[in-house]
Amino acid sequence: MSVRIGFVGVGGIAKSHLARLSGMEDVELVAFCDIDEERAKWAVSQYGGRAYTDHRRMYDEEEMDAVFICLPPFAHTDQELLAAERGTAIFVEKPIGLSLERAREVASAIKEKGVISSVGYHWRYMGATEGAKEFLKGRDVGFALGYWIGGMPGVWWWRRKEKSGGQVVEQTTHIFDLARYLLGEVAEVRAIARTGLMRDVPDYDVYDVTLVQLAFQSGTVAEIASACITRAGGRVGLEVYGRDWAVKISPDRLEICEPGRTEIREGGGLDEDRVFVQAVSSGDPSGIRSSYEDALRTLELTLAAERSAAEGKPVKLKEG
Repeated sequence: MSVRIGFVGVGGIAKSHLARLSGMEDVELVAFCDIDEERAKWAVSQYGGRAYTDHRRMYDEEEMDAVFICLPPFAHTDQELLAAERGTAIFVEKPIGLSLERAREVASAIKEKGVISSVGYHWRYMGATEGAKEFLKGRDVGFALGYWIGGMPGVWWWRRKEKSGGQVVEQTTHIFDLARYLLGEVAEVRAIARTGLMRDVPDYDVYDVTLVQLAFQSGTVAEIASACITRAGGRVGLEVYGRDWAVKISPDRLEICEPGRTEIREGGGLDEDRVFVQAVSSGDPSGIRSSYEDALRTLELTLAAERSAAEGKPVKLKEG
């Protein structure tokens, strides 16, 4: 029996999910909603189903087992909450929004209704991450260094803090989430940032560079650098160091260094969409590595980093 899936948001990242889902025999793509009607109609022309410009109407008129919500951070309103209240499984692209209050309300509804949820932190499913997690098991970690250093994405809303939340919240969130996944929860955040290097970019008010120090509950410390100023010499990944070893994770690549030995693994991993579909089909969410509730902790962390940079003082995070 096919899993019937709808989409809210049919822009850039949604197309990647659609390409993967359309190749699955046990998936039926039934409806597409976008404020740009032409985009919704494009999806229908490619995959069938019906087009909508109002997600509430789509929820009322379509029978869906799951919905993919692929929206910019600022556009999250009641899409997740209404789906959860209907008992519809939800896959949400990261970040899950900009409002902690709204995200907590959604998490509560998901828990109350027993809804299966997944969030698009795809680094958790990479073979490199899986290998790193296995290697780190039982080892004492000294510190970690993370990076998302590169150029500015081209979409208009990314450069406005009230729309994207800033680079830490919208983009480097993958590295913060990876650090949580491998090293545990964070107790305190300290951040500094600078601006002034992108004066030629119109309608721009996010930080150019942000350095965030993390103190984990375990005693491990880390620093994660974000920068959107360079088209050369960029770097994306996480490095974890112990007394006699280092683990370096970058997209689709794992490097394990020990005295006299360096091991490199490339590729591999799981498809987050396949894992989600299997969870919905079976009713068993155990294979999902980033639930909505878990992603809420990453949102709390990245928003705390932005707050620390703005206020110039550390921010403590609640245990839980």
